Amino acid sequence: MSPDAQDFPILLERSGAQALAARLLPFWIQGVVSPLALHAVDHLAALCDERDPDVVLALCLAVMAPTRGHICIDLSDREGLRRLVDLEAERDKTVLETLPWPEHLGDWLARIDQSPLIRRPGTADRSAPFVLDAAVLYTDRYFTYQRRLAVALRSRVRQPCGLSDPPLLQRGLRAFYGPSGASDAVGVAAHDTPRGTSPLDRQQLGAAMALLRGLTIISGGPGTGKTYTVRTILTLLYAQWLSQNAGDAAGPSVALAAPTGKAAARMQQALGSGLESFLEQAAAALPHPGQVQQLNAFLGSLVPSTIHRLLGYDPTNPTRFRHHADRPLRQQIIIVDEASMIDFALMTKLVDAVAPGARLILLGDQHQLASVEAGTVLSDLCGPTISGRLELSRAFVRELKQQAGIDLETLSDISLLDDPGPQDAIVQLDRSRRFSAESGIGRFARAVLAPDFEPRRALQSLLEVPADAAQREVSLLSPPEAPHSGRLGHELEARILEAYGPVRTLLQAGPEEGQSRQAHHRAALESFDRFRILCAHREGPLGVEAINRRVEQLLLGQRPASGAAPVGRERASVEHWMGRPILIGENDALLGRFNGDVGLIVPGPDGEPLAAFAEATGISYLAPARLPRHQTVFAMTIHKSQGSEFDEVLVMLPSHSSPILTRELIYTAVTRARRRVMLVGERGILIEALGRSVRRASGLQAELWGGRGATGRG
Repeated sequence: MSPDAQDFPILLERSGAQALAARLLPFWIQGVVSPLALHAVDHLAALCDERDPDVVLALCLAVMAPTRGHICIDLSDREGLRRLVDLEAERDKTVLETLPWPEHLGDWLARIDQSPLIRRPGTADRSAPFVLDAAVLYTDRYFTYQRRLAVALRSRVRQPCGLSDPPLLQRGLRAFYGPSGASDAVGVAAHDTPRGTSPLDRQQLGAAMALLRGLTIISGGPGTGKTYTVRTILTLLYAQWLSQNAGDAAGPSVALAAPTGKAAARMQQALGSGLESFLEQAAAALPHPGQVQQLNAFLGSLVPSTIHRLLGYDPTNPTRFRHHADRPLRQQIIIVDEASMIDFALMTKLVDAVAPGARLILLGDQHQLASVEAGTVLSDLCGPTISGRLELSRAFVRELKQQAGIDLETLSDISLLDDPGPQDAIVQLDRSRRFSAESGIGRFARAVLAPDFEPRRALQSLLEVPADAAQREVSLLSPPEAPHSGRLGHELEARILEAYGPVRTLLQAGPEEGQSRQAHHRAALESFDRFRILCAHREGPLGVEAINRRVEQLLLGQRPASGAAPVGRERASVEHWMGRPILIGENDALLGRFNGDVGLIVPGPDGEPLAAFAEATGISYLAPARLPRHQTVFAMTIHKSQGSEFDEVLVMLPSHSSPILTRELIYTAVTRARRRVMLVGERGILIEALGRSVRRASGLQAELWGGRGATGRG
């Protein structure tokens, strides 16, 4: 709902206040600027007697930009200015297009440039709170973050890390990837290699990069082996340590981290999965095969944490950390997972805190949704690189051959560049272990990322084969005819009951003979995690809250009730019913529960309800009264699903076009599935979504990549 004009904030009493209020009122009514931004900018403008309403409007836009995910605002991009509107809110596009924007860009920029609140890049005096770079306007805070991050990353890209034993590295790479790097080290069949991909195993290249450089960025979609690559890197680094420090098995100092507690827990579980077979391979990578148990102890000692905990978060001063450039982290190896979820400010502070000479290794999927907060840092770092073709400098290719024994000069899909640059720190993994390249999900994911992707043609080819609908891995279902009624239609509701019903049946039946209570509850959790409903929006008739409410009604045999209380606010007497899945919404280190954890309400030994959560070594239980903030989770937002995987996903698209529907959102949703995806929505809405990319204004890519970079992502 749009704000009412009578609620417009009262601006400071000063000359020109009425003209200023009249100029800004239409933008405030449409939600382009907020009361907080208005008050902050008006206060600054009053201090230096800035009276130009168009200048104040521009400064308000710069303040609003980070709240909408942008680092800055490009005043020459009118479409970009309209993207400052809240994506979750339904707005009349025609109203936004008719807002009274300044007509002449050159005149607007000239007046902004003359303001005492503005400085230009490179100005030594930082007293001005805003920076104008050509037509791009920043707050001083985010411009400083950008410049600091770019300088630090460029330095680390050029930072070589000497090896104590290059032949040992070469032996280790052969142990994991074979002599040519094209072996099936982790179970990749030849037919699973996409056509046109390199015969080189990109995991091998990523591992070698991490041993030779101070910064390594490993990007890859779901199931491309990022976790295996991390274990390989840790093993190769440990082998180098043993070679240099004979008799000392402690190993190098390593920090593992992720943006959220849930992501950190998943990282630990993934690193521990299949460790026994990995150690068998690792024996040949060590100076002596008998050191495998020492390696096992070293890997077992590594416990991932959140980035905030690693840096030393202080809740009394939340914008500063204990570790920073003047007090860096002691660890010499920093490995960070789910880097696409890291916002701009946090990435800057993380890079600041990495000690000079230490290795920083970032893992993630640059094509996934970006952080909730401002920035698209991983995408900016990867810049113009594409997964289908390697780009490396000639000097680094020679170094890879000399130090790691990897010969890339004969490959046909590599571009050799004269100058070293950020491309020498980036590898994009191109083979999925989760689904084959020719599966429906694999084709869809690959098509969505293709440079020549044409939404309508690609969608038609993917949805029309095979002919047998039962064999389709990606299908498009018609949306409910009357979603506001609360009903989803017979076909959808039958599929939901088929997927979620067995969980309650299993719990009602109790443990089988000889089965422990923990094993029984783990089976129920595993059954629940085979299927998930993913929604683009939190609210609305096909949003998370409404879908969760309807699924609960289906399972409990209730009829849709108009005005029913939203899920998560049920009456206390019926809140903790058996089989209710819950999603934790905040971190509680004392209880060991983190934002994103999923559990089930199960019957305890005496029949009382308990919340059960799967752990790496068993099941943990909490009384419902002790649970942190939580909600029902038959359905979750696509954003919340990042990093998760399910056998099957049901993706609910809204019945109307929405700016939040983008190619990245659809890609993230589809690639959560191992086997099958059902998209529910209008074909036209899906085609429009696939044709729209996330666009966030940022100058980091241009700073890192020079002429090859661009302001904004899209």
